[in-house]
Amino acid sequence: MPGRRRIRPVAAAPVALFDFDGTLIQRQEVFAKWASEFAEQYGVPLAWLLEADTQYISQRIGFFELLKSTFGTQPAAAKLHAQYRQRMSELIALEPQVHAMLVDLREAGWRLGVVTNGSTDRQTAKLRKAGLYDLVDAVVIAGAVGVWKPDPRIFHRATAGLGVRPGPHVVMVGDSLEQDVAGAHVAGLSTVWVSHGHPPPHSGPRPQHTVCTVLEVAELLPGIVT
Repeated sequence: MPGRRRIRPVAAAPVALFDFDGTLIQRQEVFAKWASEFAEQYGVPLAWLLEADTQYISQRIGFFELLKSTFGTQPAAAKLHAQYRQRMSELIALEPQVHAMLVDLREAGWRLGVVTNGSTDRQTAKLRKAGLYDLVDAVVIAGAVGVWKPDPRIFHRATAGLGVRPGPHVVMVGDSLEQDVAGAHVAGLSTVWVSHGHPPPHSGPRPQHTVCTVLEVAELLPGIVT
């Protein structure tokens, strides 16, 4: 790939763990695809869908109930929600640059894992659609192990699955200060926050390292473990 930068190999086999939604996969881009399809199918203004999404990001049923009360959209909110979940999983795609970065890290000697919250069936479908099972060495889904980020035990599940001990040679990369950074810090791991250009809050968890996009991790990681 033109412009692709070679990652410096490492002497030992350090580990990079990645959050999934919002880190390796950008949910907003997937939602925009879904919203465009939905707007065309049901005649709902696209701008309304995008604005309501920001207000109901953690209240999906509330989002569809508001949709029905505003536009009279059929079928029931619960069915719309189920259709939404399925279609969002189908629309997921790993960006070629992110795919290349993970391949380069593997070739440079890194062991890779994904640690994600969510239900087993949904996250498994999304991870398979993104092709991540072929790119990483371990996947830990909260719904499958019964432990959710930021509980440090979920990060220890990942290190145990990779056959390594927790420590600064294991780096957790994620976009959530509360779930990814705080949890990984308690677990004894190094932390990288993917900020997406947002400034850190005045209080709360503090990452050891910050990048704007996940692609910047490729240049950062070798310096963390040397």
